[in-house]
Amino acid sequence: MLKRASIFLGSAALLAAPASAQLREAALPEIFESYNDCFAATESGSISTSSLEDLGWARATMRDGDGNTVEDGPIIYGHGERAPIIILSDLSGDGICMVNARIESFDTYEEFKAAFGGKLPDANEKGEILFSAQGHIVQIAPTGSREAPAMRLVVGTRTENN
Repeated sequence: MLKRASIFLGSAALLAAPASAQLREAALPEIFESYNDCFAATESGSISTSSLEDLGWARATMRDGDGNTVEDGPIIYGHGERAPIIILSDLSGDGICMVNARIESFDTYEEFKAAFGGKLPDANEKGEILFSAQGHIVQIAPTGSREAPAMRLVVGTRTENN
């Protein structure tokens, strides 16, 4: 599990590149809904884009400066009724589903953590919390800045060993 966790954290760091500053602020209920949708998308042990699409998510089309579609860019999904975005590490197989959400303040992040009833492990030196839930490796972290606070929720594909 330790090797999987380090791969997981490395993938999360690489995928966090899209700026959350362009996102509109997300309310706590839509953050929770999006987080739960990542569990649905990773439940089978493989990334399931059809699970996300069944829940109202649609893949974003990336374009270069000339307006041409970029095929090898990040795999980003948006939801017409929610502010957070979902970024996938891959379109199938083992991987992660990450929710990026712009938040009003870091108080929203603290409220999210409080919903776990004090059962979360301590954060590491970067403020990231890593734990296992329902057979998935999960990471939650505050991101952004004081001027543009955000949070990241990463759910790994379900594993038999968790």
